[in-house]
Amino acid sequence: MGKQKVEAMQIELSREEAELLRDRLQQQVKELDKEINRTESREFKRALQADDRAMERIIGRLAVALEERRE
Repeated sequence: MGKQKVEAMQIELSREEAELLRDRLQQQVKELDKEINRTESREFKRALQADDRAMERIIGRLAVALEERRE
C-alpha cells in the first residue's frame, strides 16, 4: 500500500469558534476512549484509535493557535 498524499487545508475561526471546537473535540475524545475500551473487535478498535489520534492532533494545533493569539 502506497502513501496517500495529504493536502493541507486552512480555515479561519474566531477565538470563540476555536475554543468551542477544541472543547467539543476534547469531549468527543473522552467518549471515544470509553468506546475503545468497550470494543472487542480489533479492526474496529484500531479504526477508533486512529480517529482518537487524529482528534488529539487537531486539539493540539488548536491549543497552540489559541495560545499564540492569547489576549
